[in-house]
Amino acid sequence: MTMTPEQIRLKQNPILTNMLLGMGQGTFIAERIFPRLPQTLSKVVIGQLGDERFHRYNLRRAPGTATKRVNISYDGKVYTVQQYSVEVPIPRELIREQAEAKKINLSINVEISEIAMTTANDILALDYEMEAAEFATDPASYDPGNVVTLAGATQWSAATGTPVTDIRRMREIVRQKIGKRPNTLALSAAAFEALVVNAEVRSYLPNTQMGPATLEQLKTVFGLDDIAVGDAVWINESDAHADVWGNDAVLAYVPKILAGGSISLAEPAFGFTNVIEGHPFAETPYYEDNLKSWVYGATFERAPNIAYNTAGGLFQNVI
Repeated sequence: MTMTPEQIRLKQNPILTNMLLGMGQGTFIAERIFPRLPQTLSKVVIGQLGDERFHRYNLRRAPGTATKRVNISYDGKVYTVQQYSVEVPIPRELIREQAEAKKINLSINVEISEIAMTTANDILALDYEMEAAEFATDPASYDPGNVVTLAGATQWSAATGTPVTDIRRMREIVRQKIGKRPNTLALSAAAFEALVVNAEVRSYLPNTQMGPATLEQLKTVFGLDDIAVGDAVWINESDAHADVWGNDAVLAYVPKILAGGSISLAEPAFGFTNVIEGHPFAETPYYEDNLKSWVYGATFERAPNIAYNTAGGLFQNVI
């Protein structure tokens, strides 16, 4: 029996959940590399097929003779989601002041509940973005030969850097391993700024163009369907700001997830995000006497995973 989202999300608040799900992710790009694969249980088995479909067999048969049989290898991998939760207390004094302001018709543009849900959403989303970026920029996530480390004259910020050559060469490396061309490029903010003014990139642009390359032009030059720029930043324990996606670029084959979250077992996706259906969701707010505050909570059960390490390529230290 399949559980409904309502059965899965205990003590949820439907109104605040709809608000949470309706909030945009801004500059977060994790789902552009790791598309959502909804599930109803904390653990799910997803099959990965072997390479039998890439072999050629003697399929010709004479009447009455046996038909060629191909035994396939099937690896059922267990993927487990992890639960992430956050609470945002709102002091009752702040709620009281807002209520009084409404009585005298002062302009109140942001509801208390929206303040709480926006904060919770941003915290959950940033944590997810950082985990996805850590997976995507880890050389251990890739097949040998699918990682390139740039330095000095080969960096894309250098006058002699050749990002078009580098990316197209990696596209071919991936294609020879999975039979499909990678279709998505994830760039750190620094990598994007270097690319749009790179000399090799500009050599593909019209001579009359004065400004830097656009995203659409980069897609054409690199032969890609999507280019995602990770502008998100985070603040560490020392209050220093840092880019979530660092100084790297990720090339990947990202399949289309069909309605209902189905995906072909033979699709060589670089990765996906296992996520409980309907997440993130908002908990029902409750009052805590000790804090003298209403506490708003949100929960997100998910886990970004690498599916086929042959379906992506990593460029490190691009500037």
